Amino acid sequence: MAETDPAHPWTDELSAADLEQLGVEPLRRTDPVTVGPYRVLARLGGGGMGRLYLGREATVPSTAASRPSPPATAGGPAPETGDDESVAYGAGSLVAVKTIRPEYVEDAPFRRRFEREVAAVRRVHGRYTASLLGSGFDNDEHLWMATAYVPGLSLEDTVRRFGSLSAPVVWRLASEVGQALTSIAAVGIVHRDLKPSNVLLGQDGARVIDFGVSHTADASALTVTGQHLGTPAFMSPEQADGGRVGTASDVFSLGSVLALAATRRAPFGGESAGEVIHRVIYSEPSAEVLEEVASADPALADLISRCLDKDATRRPTPQQIVNAVHAQASAAQWPATVNDLIEARTAWVGRTASVPQADQLTVLRRAAPAHTPRPRKHGRRRALVLSAVVAGIAAVTTVVAMAATNSHPSGTAAPSQPSSPHTSPHRTAPSPSHRSGQPSDVPESTTPTPTHTATPEPPEIVVTIPPAAPKETEEPDVTEPPAESRTPDRRPAEKPRPTTTVTSPPRPPASKPAKPWESCTFYSGTALTDYGDRGRRVSQVQCILTKRGYSVGPDGVDGDFGPNTQAAVKKFQSRHHLQVDGQVGVFTWAALRK
Repeated sequence: MAETDPAHPWTDELSAADLEQLGVEPLRRTDPVTVGPYRVLARLGGGGMGRLYLGREATVPSTAASRPSPPATAGGPAPETGDDESVAYGAGSLVAVKTIRPEYVEDAPFRRRFEREVAAVRRVHGRYTASLLGSGFDNDEHLWMATAYVPGLSLEDTVRRFGSLSAPVVWRLASEVGQALTSIAAVGIVHRDLKPSNVLLGQDGARVIDFGVSHTADASALTVTGQHLGTPAFMSPEQADGGRVGTASDVFSLGSVLALAATRRAPFGGESAGEVIHRVIYSEPSAEVLEEVASADPALADLISRCLDKDATRRPTPQQIVNAVHAQASAAQWPATVNDLIEARTAWVGRTASVPQADQLTVLRRAAPAHTPRPRKHGRRRALVLSAVVAGIAAVTTVVAMAATNSHPSGTAAPSQPSSPHTSPHRTAPSPSHRSGQPSDVPESTTPTPTHTATPEPPEIVVTIPPAAPKETEEPDVTEPPAESRTPDRRPAEKPRPTTTVTSPPRPPASKPAKPWESCTFYSGTALTDYGDRGRRVSQVQCILTKRGYSVGPDGVDGDFGPNTQAAVKKFQSRHHLQVDGQVGVFTWAALRK
């Protein structure tokens, strides 16, 4: 990261007090300062595949209104002006940006998993999940996705800092996480990594986040021998054993999460990952853990036991868990200490860094996404080059005019010979008036001259102009008219004015010919666009496909992602060696615009 780059004054936008209040870590030298359209402010966490950052939109004021507004108590004041001056903004303007480690970006199977993650987050809509704000692959080669920031703390932090939760609070967790799993299962998604750090406690309830290794239930298993995707202590037996997983696997993980929330201990704890995985597959959950839960609430212990059944078919569904919680009529609040911390983070207000006027253009250029490079304009530089050339031509013309005094009237240099009374190398050359019968101070030659000989051309001086940079409007070549096209000079003799012809080599074209689909300007982002969608994103896909020669149906560009558009997308993906799924994700967008 360029620490001295003047375009990044927001790097220290959060003070030490802000970092502590929000519960985040300061940036390190290896961390990016921008990811896509977001400015990175702090670290939220990390994992095996990437890192999670706290950020804000580079142009908060202009985009804050485009997102669903957070609750009045959650968002805080929104900025009113741009970054040319410092303005206040609240926690509602913050985002969670996940970046993928560079070594994984070039791995095709991993990219497919990432696109599934983006698709999963986008398709899941519910009160207890974090909404997707965007995703993409930026100019700094960051593969990223951004979700709404939840100003609270994770269940893992809560238990570590404040101890186990009471039975009524655990029932509330079971209800809200159960509703999140219901929303996830409704679209055929399996989370695969449900654990305490992926459950956030917010002012309006718990949120399930980070679909890092999710995939559609009907997709082929991505786990291979010797590789486990997920966290061992919260895996299901089928996942730990490398088998196919479904919604029942997430229910098993929920049972382990609830047990830890109630006792501060995981039901399959062990000294090493291998030992934990062995217990998850072959052993029953810890009897001590279940007895501790039962001593506080037998019904809760029974629910957790059923979730932890080795047989996936005997586990309750997410909706059955929600129904069981409703039977308890639990409306518990977060513990007072936890609630105070959540309210403090929700009410946080920060200020944007003031960007010097001289750095405004750089900031805007770095912040704005650039999918299609545009030809740079060199009009001013071309004007300076032409001015210098004109000055050079004037100088050359002067020198040529002076040298012409040593030239023969016929236009060829007179041969070197001794001076005589009749000839002198310093005598003025005849002007056009001499050839037209006008008086001259040079005596006529004694050598007969044919009467019908064509008038010889004056000397042609060729000045070669170096190729200039291309520009949008080319200037015509600068060429004086030939001698015969000029009106004869009837004035007394004067020095001849040789014709100066400026000849330049062929200039390069102003820019590469525009690709037909570059005229499609409905949408410039990379959000997943799928069957059933409508709007500008779909119009952009249809426009590009049409310009590339694919048929999107009789209605053409109508902004409706129907079967014809999906068929065209699949044909395009097949011809460009992409995953043929009919969805326009990050990599399909890039190929369409290439």
